[in-house]
Amino acid sequence: MRRKISQIDSINYRNRMLAAEKKLRDQKNRWSSDWQNSWINIESLTLSDASFAKIDTARKLGHAVIILPGNRNEILIYADPL
Repeated sequence: MRRKISQIDSINYRNRMLAAEKKLRDQKNRWSSDWQNSWINIESLTLSDASFAKIDTARKLGHAVIILPGNRNEILIYADPL
């Protein structure tokens, strides 16, 4: 049988969760401001609708999107869940 948690435990768990979410949000904001202010756009690419949707979805989920060179004329796109 599961043990019921007290209201104090519930409040403590909620506060820990909120603190962890705030820490994650602060980390994301710090990383985002670091690259937005110092990185330089060296190229713009036009992607297919499907490729654009994948990247857009990853960004909406809060992932960093990283592009690396692959084989000849190929780029690899990764989503880092931070």
